[in-house]
Amino acid sequence: MLIGKINSGNLGFKGIYDPNVLITGSSGYIGSHLVPKLADDGVNCIVCCRDKYKQEYLDTIIAEINRYKTDKSLCSFANFDLTNEAEINKLLKENKPVDAVIHLGGSTYNSESIVNPRKYYDNNVIASRNLVNSMLDNDVKNILYVSTASIYPKTVQGRVSEKRTPVPKTPYAKTKFITEQLINDYKVYGLKSTILRLFNVAGAHGFNDLDIGKNVITVLLNLIKDNRLFTLMGNDYPTPDGTCVKDFIHVDDVTEAIGKSAAKLLEPDTASQTYNLGTGKGTTLGELIRKSIDITGKELKLRIGAALEDEVPSLIANNTKIKKDLGWAPQKNIDEIITSCWKWILQNGGKR
Repeated sequence: MLIGKINSGNLGFKGIYDPNVLITGSSGYIGSHLVPKLADDGVNCIVCCRDKYKQEYLDTIIAEINRYKTDKSLCSFANFDLTNEAEINKLLKENKPVDAVIHLGGSTYNSESIVNPRKYYDNNVIASRNLVNSMLDNDVKNILYVSTASIYPKTVQGRVSEKRTPVPKTPYAKTKFITEQLINDYKVYGLKSTILRLFNVAGAHGFNDLDIGKNVITVLLNLIKDNRLFTLMGNDYPTPDGTCVKDFIHVDDVTEAIGKSAAKLLEPDTASQTYNLGTGKGTTLGELIRKSIDITGKELKLRIGAALEDEVPSLIANNTKIKKDLGWAPQKNIDEIITSCWKWILQNGGKR
């Protein structure tokens, strides 16, 4: 039984009403963890994706959610392309009233965006413009947008706050920040928003996970499993051990924050907000390697490569604002993140 195992706690929806929330990118890493958690808290989820391979997975999850729900909230599936504004309009009309949109859809890899920027401007900027235009045309005035900490400048030292001026470098980071600006500019039309700038999301819930994302932890652990070579890109950064410092946050903590943010967004007197979503704790890649070796009990073939040109030596979230406003705090540490990924890899034979 899916719902009983999610055990999300109260995100803030229960006891208020059953909101209708459309979630783009529902079949992705974060989305596939988020939907069951929202449904367990009384949200009617309109689950959207355009990936036919992942549609079968979503159909299974939705069937389980609807089967075991004890209240009236249900999930429904919609297949559509965000780059097609007519499809979005049709979907919103057919599902009125939609109380809010959680916008996870888009392309997400910095390195890929450098060699294929057109894909990122289409899937991130054009698609987001189409979405918010259609929202306004259908009187949907609340959006939660999942952005990225990649927009922050390379020169950041210490913990970075939301007040730091973004200096995005890659097409991925640029398109995420452009979309932030688009959403903020649309406030003149009555659009209310919450923007979450995610740091390094990793980990697995451990039940019905579609995948565990593509990040340095999953790459490292898969190479350890297969006894293959891992290349550490640079070891002479101005950090404690010369390797980059990253703020890793468990996907369960991320989905909890998204849920609480969405519930807060639907309160009538709340203003638009932007939040950092990280743990506030840094882990060097050297530490990550040592912990991964200890947790797996295996050796790692390691070589040192040249540092990446635009790599940020250290990027850690100042998460004071989101903790204060939402009463949220991360619950899982880096050891738990690595352990959950390793268990998933062993159970599934590596990343799908």
